[in-house]
Amino acid sequence: MAVTEETGSEFEARALAVARAIHDPMGTQGSVMYGGRERDAVFISDSAVNYFEFTTLRTKDKAVHDAQKIRDLLVSLKREPENQFKSFTGWFVTRDEPTADQRKAVSEVSKGHQFPIYAISIAALQNRLCNSEEYLAARGRAPFGSIAYGVQQRKIDAKVEVHFEDETGKSVSIDDLVEDLLDGKSKALVGEFGVGKSHAMRELYYELRRLHFKKRKLTPFPVLVNLRDCMGLRSPAEILRRHAEEIGFSNERALISAWRGGACLLLLDGFDEIVPARWLGSAADLKAVRWQALSPVRRLIQEAPSGTGIIVCGRPHYFSSNDEMVDALGLNGTNSILSLHDFNQDQIEAYLAANNIAGKIPEWIPARPLLIGYLIAMGSFDGLESEGSTRSEAWRELLLSICHRESHIFTAVRPEIIHLIIARLATMARSNGDENGPVTMAMMHKAFAEVNGREADAEGVQLLMRLPGFAVAEDSDHEEQRVFVDRNLAETAYGEDLARYLINPYEGHPLSRIASWVSAASDLGVEVAAAALTEHHAASSQVLAAATRRQDNHQYDAVLADSLRVASDMGIDSRHFGKAFLIEGVIFPFLSISGDDPVFANTIFSDCVIEVMDLSLVAQGDSFPDFKQTLIGYVEGVSGIPEWLRDNFTDCDIERFSIDSETTSGIMDLHLPRDRRVALTVLKKIYNQAGSGRKEEALPRGLDMASRELLQDVIGRLVSMGWIEEKRGSRGRILYVAVKGKRKDALKALESPASFQF
Repeated sequence: MAVTEETGSEFEARALAVARAIHDPMGTQGSVMYGGRERDAVFISDSAVNYFEFTTLRTKDKAVHDAQKIRDLLVSLKREPENQFKSFTGWFVTRDEPTADQRKAVSEVSKGHQFPIYAISIAALQNRLCNSEEYLAARGRAPFGSIAYGVQQRKIDAKVEVHFEDETGKSVSIDDLVEDLLDGKSKALVGEFGVGKSHAMRELYYELRRLHFKKRKLTPFPVLVNLRDCMGLRSPAEILRRHAEEIGFSNERALISAWRGGACLLLLDGFDEIVPARWLGSAADLKAVRWQALSPVRRLIQEAPSGTGIIVCGRPHYFSSNDEMVDALGLNGTNSILSLHDFNQDQIEAYLAANNIAGKIPEWIPARPLLIGYLIAMGSFDGLESEGSTRSEAWRELLLSICHRESHIFTAVRPEIIHLIIARLATMARSNGDENGPVTMAMMHKAFAEVNGREADAEGVQLLMRLPGFAVAEDSDHEEQRVFVDRNLAETAYGEDLARYLINPYEGHPLSRIASWVSAASDLGVEVAAAALTEHHAASSQVLAAATRRQDNHQYDAVLADSLRVASDMGIDSRHFGKAFLIEGVIFPFLSISGDDPVFANTIFSDCVIEVMDLSLVAQGDSFPDFKQTLIGYVEGVSGIPEWLRDNFTDCDIERFSIDSETTSGIMDLHLPRDRRVALTVLKKIYNQAGSGRKEEALPRGLDMASRELLQDVIGRLVSMGWIEEKRGSRGRILYVAVKGKRKDALKALESPASFQF
């Protein structure tokens, strides 16, 4: 890989930063004029004088000239009364290793005086600041990121080349990113849980470490910090001290000096993992909470010397916008955000082939490296095909199958018990603010006791140690911890436990208490709960009874929101329903409001946060909930709040809307054949929504009568052309879902409707 050669001015700036970090950490001294001549760096303290000259030249004459320049100034300074008891040292610093002639020339100039002058390279100078070899050795022994397979049946060593995507959609390789970092650029890397952010950061670290040694330490060394270890810290120095402690590097002060001196590159893993787990204040305070929580990280980035390469990673939807991300993290420059996505089809095939797995992953499984690697490791790829199932049913089957597989090992434990323990742990994990975990061994023992009515015996403990669906959290301090290998699996397990609570909310189930978390379940969790309730022949009226009991107990929390969404998914007869509910202080990653839904018709959402709200299924005259003092990140389906809906939004902050051409009405106004316009509205409703698809009755919403008459024919053609698939849910309801691998094409068709062939 070609790395851009450092210019003379860049070298001098880096060398000055290192020298300042060693002798003047506060940065009050540096390049000065003495005796009418410019001096690269002079540092005068109460006890010492250190004078530096920097050069990229490798000639003997340059060494003689600079050494004499150093000698003359030190002699002059030593004559000053205030300096008579100080030590004096001169430094001739070269970009490359000094030649033998240069070393000899400097040594000869230094002879006959009471102070030494040393000829050293920038690498040697940096080593005085911080011993990079010792740091890199300690870092290599410590965990990278937060997870690793802990219960695998066989080791997964296959690697797939990592590629990132910049804000323009251009592919960026590891080599490209390494060069950017060595050029002093700052980047944010975003990706969902399980796509391999920590793996990518580790690959970056390895490549930067390799170059550091290959270039004889002329490039900065990489410092990779797990930000999860730094929750609650307040300053950059505290972050670096904690990092040094976590990896077992004894010289924490040297690491801080290396940061201040620009001798290292910063790789910061997990900006979304150091925030307060609890919801603090009203929706209007959310940005302030993020800003305050990230203060030490922002300072770590902003106070690093100019030209320091920095990359910080986390999940993409933590911030309300890319602008807020750049601002809150203290990044600079344009095109500073990179994305890491799920495997593409070529990467999937390469990964499966490398592990001797035939076939393909089904549509409902995310192409997520962590999940696929886990399934391979557990030998759970057999029987994954569920072509006739909806997404929620398929995930339920997967959870049951891994429980059955585990019960074959622990023959005394039925698969239903394993299933119940995992479901209960999903609820417990949410109580700590993150659906994925971590889950401690104490939580596992508690879940076992709640499900079985007794403490775990020896075999029960062994079961807990290798509970399926979990990976080991490597970065825990003293006790073993686990995390769910995929958010979808965690949501499925929570949906199962939610269903058990809704069937009988009166027997002390943990969900009967007020929720200690603020995030509502995903659509998948809601659909799983609805499917489980239907399987147990529970009616939606039973769910509403549990929700009413909750409301009567003044529990206006995330569990109430989840309960109402489950009732909505199961279907309610509007003629027999008129109950009003209040949901307060809940965060919704996604909330779809349907105009024909009686459950939410009289509901009030107060002080909530809604990352994405879908209004594409609402028409004038529909009943609609009220939103008060709620922060809404993005409204899908409309280009602005319609006049007839404005009274339903009180003191709400809405950051952005769909552009007009992306709404159903905007598409229907295009100068295209009617059947093509109808087809585009169907693609928009199915592909713009994250989830398992759209109900058949949702697709006509927003269409006029003439367009509705064409709808069934259009749907049939889209199915036959492979754009969408028809699924039948457990309640006989027809769903239309996205086809794996077609999302990019569908979104391209929506961006350029004239190019859509139909």
